[in-house]
Amino acid sequence: MDLLSQILQAARWNNHILVKKTLHGNWGFRFPCKQSGGFHVLTQGNCILRHEGKDVALSRGDIVFVMRGVDHDLLSDPKQKPVDVSRFLQRADTGKGQSTGLVSIRYEFPDADVHAFFRELPALLLIRASDIAPHHPLHSALALLSGETEQQIGASLILQRLTDVVFYYAIRHWLDVNPARSPGYRSAMQDEKMQACLEMIHARPAHPWTIDSLARGVGVSRASLATKFRTVLGVSVMDYVTRLRIDQGRGLLLEEGRSLEDIAQEVGYSSAFAFSKAFKRIYGISPRASVQADIQKRTA
Repeated sequence: MDLLSQILQAARWNNHILVKKTLHGNWGFRFPCKQSGGFHVLTQGNCILRHEGKDVALSRGDIVFVMRGVDHDLLSDPKQKPVDVSRFLQRADTGKGQSTGLVSIRYEFPDADVHAFFRELPALLLIRASDIAPHHPLHSALALLSGETEQQIGASLILQRLTDVVFYYAIRHWLDVNPARSPGYRSAMQDEKMQACLEMIHARPAHPWTIDSLARGVGVSRASLATKFRTVLGVSVMDYVTRLRIDQGRGLLLEEGRSLEDIAQEVGYSSAFAFSKAFKRIYGISPRASVQADIQKRTA
């Protein structure tokens, strides 16, 4: 599996359809996104997206992805005052006035830290319909998405799957047209050897990797890999492996019925003690304290 697919799959985001309807006349609603992100697709008409006092005009076929914590408004026009999306959806539509087709998806983020790759993306990732090449699969996915908004039987399940497809295509399209200009995952994805190395690590994070074994796997010298890795990602190879294992273990900590010993061995540590020691070195607290903090955060 390629690196981007591994990152998206490991994110473990749950999607929920917030809006799937055709709106008429004047309207406006606010998306509070403290613990969630998501995206909007305009299947018909126009609207305004407002974020931090700035307005962005959206047209049919435009896609905008918002990261976690990015509160924003969608408005029929700049003069409208938004209400919370939950209140807005309870309001009956008059069926009169200009029509706007909208599909809005919310992604719930797990309590674990978001992957560093997503922190490299802008708070608002906008893809204009006019910037998508005619042959790009995004067009086909958007056409299917638009068609399903008019259906009733089975539409919700199909829309959930389609929205993931649109999201993945949108991320890939944005990366293609916005090449990285600084160190990070985007730079790594543009380097064949670095991408191959990361794919090996992510495919088997619990494997007893060494710089030598990884260098042999991608066909470069040990010194070359060590230098390139630190230049592109800002950390050493083995520090990266350690962080990946600990992050994976942190996600497993909240699963019921899992002992610390089992989790430690699954992510590549010989014992719960060794895992706990590495965990505390990275997060500054013990695994048990981390679980308690996550539980308190969810129940607050």
